[in-house]
Amino acid sequence: MDPEAIKRRRQQHPECSYLSDWQTYSAGIVATSIHNLICGMENGPVYIPMPTGSGKTTGAIWGILDVLKDYPDKRICFLTPYKKSVDSVFSALLEHLGPEVVGHYHSDATIFDKAEELARQVVVLTHSFIPYNKGKLDDRDLFIVDEAIYSTGEATLKLQHFAAARSWATSNNIMPDEFGAAYDYAHAMDVELRETDKKFIAPQNHNELVWAKSIANDFKSEVYRQSITQDNNVDRVQIFCEALCEGLVFLAKGATGNDNYDPFYSAAVLGIPNLQNTAVLSATGGMLYDIAGSFKQDSSSKNDWKPPSFEHLTLVQLPNPDIHGQYSSWSHPTSRSQAIRYVDWLLSQIPEAQVYLTVPNQVLVQALSSYFGLPQRGEIELPTIVEKHGKTIHLSHHSLSIGSNDFKDCDAVIYLWDNHLPQSVSVQRFHTLADEPVTDEQLEDANNRYLVGDYRRIREAQYLDNMMQQIGRGTVRNIDNQGNVGTMSAYVLTEQPNRFVSLTAQYRECQVSCLEGYKAVTQPKGTVARIIQYLGRCERGQDIPAAQVQEALNIPIRRLKSQLENDWDLMMLGYEYKAGAKGRGHSAVFKWTG
Repeated sequence: MDPEAIKRRRQQHPECSYLSDWQTYSAGIVATSIHNLICGMENGPVYIPMPTGSGKTTGAIWGILDVLKDYPDKRICFLTPYKKSVDSVFSALLEHLGPEVVGHYHSDATIFDKAEELARQVVVLTHSFIPYNKGKLDDRDLFIVDEAIYSTGEATLKLQHFAAARSWATSNNIMPDEFGAAYDYAHAMDVELRETDKKFIAPQNHNELVWAKSIANDFKSEVYRQSITQDNNVDRVQIFCEALCEGLVFLAKGATGNDNYDPFYSAAVLGIPNLQNTAVLSATGGMLYDIAGSFKQDSSSKNDWKPPSFEHLTLVQLPNPDIHGQYSSWSHPTSRSQAIRYVDWLLSQIPEAQVYLTVPNQVLVQALSSYFGLPQRGEIELPTIVEKHGKTIHLSHHSLSIGSNDFKDCDAVIYLWDNHLPQSVSVQRFHTLADEPVTDEQLEDANNRYLVGDYRRIREAQYLDNMMQQIGRGTVRNIDNQGNVGTMSAYVLTEQPNRFVSLTAQYRECQVSCLEGYKAVTQPKGTVARIIQYLGRCERGQDIPAAQVQEALNIPIRRLKSQLENDWDLMMLGYEYKAGAKGRGHSAVFKWTG
């Protein structure tokens, strides 16, 4: 850390005295990276990878102020997934810039005039603003995005959505031919997919579709907002057409595996009009961005910043109760009883009193709502607080978009069962981040039963991304002056033990244990996963001879050269595999890179 840089930032922002020295320095790195995008010292788009609690949002605010000081005419947009974050970032900027300069808007902000807010030089919005307000942000010189850039322009449709949009267009005589052509095109794709044994198909003639370009570029949904019916069918068809023009559309059968499926159309665009001047704040590193896309890590965090030490974080692998069937079937009395018995056992075993507990939403609804005393009908409002075994439990689910400050006193996070997403989500996110068209040739791998290659890598990254987002809710986010995270235990149940090994690689110097008693914890399978697990238990800061690993695990490492040289988990763990060469002193080694 640079003491002078910390001192200077503290003098500039005395209101941020609650930040530790390490957080102050990290926030300064974020501010520098944002400023570098505007002054030409950084070629975007970039991602800034720092874990939850590093001060990324504060650094983004500082970066905005720095940019406006040196470039007073620049127009800036800050995007976040959370409405609560919109309000807090807006309030912080308002103190420095005043109401004439900074504006904000989200779906609950009905008291604000949207056009008036968007006229401000700096505007703070949710991600969901982008897909339904095409062209409104074309005047922005800089975008700062808090996580999940791939979600700024997504739409999933069924054939009936095209039919509903066509009916609206016909009854209102607004581009009826174009919306009719959209339905006909979607119907033809549906027929084609049903006649093949493939799981995915992609359009082949997306550059020739005049009607799609018209809907994408000429249809102004805000003009007809009052006449557009519920469910945003027209808006979704417009996103479909925009993505179709870029080749970022495909049709998927789903996971039913029988003839009674209902295909769905996946469409996604990044949606940000000035992508080269975009900085993404990523709490989970570059897992997704390094697999696909033109994004690269910013040079400031890459060269001048050191990740925190997770020595005070304990990752606890939980045994898998092996409940049969998909989560949606766990309302069956046997499955529900198994899930309740397992969760009750777990809560009786752990010593922590303040707990953040998250499960898949379907598990909560189908199996655990009665155990936690939640309503059996209607929507469950989360997060909520329940008491079990003398513990205060903050109950949530994996896909809930909430900020993490509310749970910073929880000294335990419990993450139960994986956050399964359809395979189509992995396909969509890879192509969206890569900004490359979806073709049948590229979908050949995805048409297998299991995704492979980059599709498989991004699917696994999504699992880890969700785990890490949730683990970051608790006291681990409290990072002290020396860069040590707060003391916390994270209890993790994943159906794939290799996934737990990959998770431990993301948290350097963390402690690893398991909780047995319900049944034995499943050990990882596969040679590379076992190597990662072994290296994770070695003393950090020194090279590990490959011969030592080979002898300990009885694994012929030389045959794994290509896998080890490109393994993300190995890199995150702080090692690089160097193959052996002829001559004394040139044996293969896992080189410590720190």
